[in-house]
Amino acid sequence: MIRILIVEDEITIARLIDLNLSACGYECTCEYDGLAAADLLEQMSFDLILLDIMLPEEDGISILRKLRTRPDTRKIPVIMLTAKGTEYD
Repeated sequence: MIRILIVEDEITIARLIDLNLSACGYECTCEYDGLAAADLLEQMSFDLILLDIMLPEEDGISILRKLRTRPDTRKIPVIMLTAKGTEYD
């Protein structure tokens, strides 16, 4: 089964994503802040990470940077989520 980590601080959004992906047969785990997600990634492996950019404790960009420096997490696909709306973002 494909395991997906959802890192989103808006609990309602995280639960909605979880509900829809779980209904499609994926195994989902939700974390709501950057530090908790970073800790979980030290303990478990995932096939995909949905990662919000703006998170409490540690932002999604710094988490992604850490993931890309570790050999065991370097190749995990990451889809960044954001509510930011400018072209720069």
